[in-house]
Amino acid sequence: MSRSAVGLIGAGLALSAVGAGVAHAGPLDGLSGVVAQLPGGSSHGELPGLDDFSGALNGLLGTAQPGSGTSRCTSVIQIGDSTSVAADNAAALPSAADTATSQYRRVGATTVTVDAVSGRAVVGGPALDAEHAVASRLAAGARGCWVIAMGVNDAGAIAGGGVGAAERIDRIMRQLQGQPVLWPTVTSSSPGNPAFGAASMAAVNTALRDATARYANLAVYDWAGAARADEFAGDGIHYTAAGTADRNRKFADALAAAYPPGTGFVPATRWVTG
Repeated sequence: MSRSAVGLIGAGLALSAVGAGVAHAGPLDGLSGVVAQLPGGSSHGELPGLDDFSGALNGLLGTAQPGSGTSRCTSVIQIGDSTSVAADNAAALPSAADTATSQYRRVGATTVTVDAVSGRAVVGGPALDAEHAVASRLAAGARGCWVIAMGVNDAGAIAGGGVGAAERIDRIMRQLQGQPVLWPTVTSSSPGNPAFGAASMAAVNTALRDATARYANLAVYDWAGAARADEFAGDGIHYTAAGTADRNRKFADALAAAYPPGTGFVPATRWVTG
């Protein structure tokens, strides 16, 4: 297990931000995108093999296969912001069994990396952004299933007129073609800064749902639909210890639901709930 978790402070800064904020903390129209990512496939050329095509179509239509509670993902890399900084810190959680590493191992992972930095966005920010964090990990040889726990700071930045949500998603997904990706939706609970409010989060989440039609290897977990108000800390952005533990469990379960035992990068379902 390796971990990069930098910057445990900053929630107060997030709430004092003005405008664009930093919280320190599928349809068939997409079928051409699916074909383009399959081995030997092209959106303008020959179709891939029937088995690959069938699996991709099932994923595109959101047809989940029966889950066994385990995942094909033996290597998991989670890229996150301050909401993930404590995710792999046993001292900050109810028990060591609640860490992200423990939870991903519960569903079959043997290698887990949590790369979380306070203030991180996909594009820009005071720290190494997610776009470049992914590039750095790939350059170092990282391969596996990616959990992109990003979007909170992006929602704040977009509200202030920054790079749009779809482009932010594309900057990550273009790098990860051919590797399984789970991207949880984002949420908040009555934050003091309206840049992190429900409308900002919804813009990111809508873009994530739309992106599943463009990327054959993308599954989205509806964390926004699962998170409870009592799991948030006082700032309405970060999580309590119990909230982080629940989030870790649900991320791992969602990974197993999206990528059950088998092979390939196409998820069994593109929209995971629960």
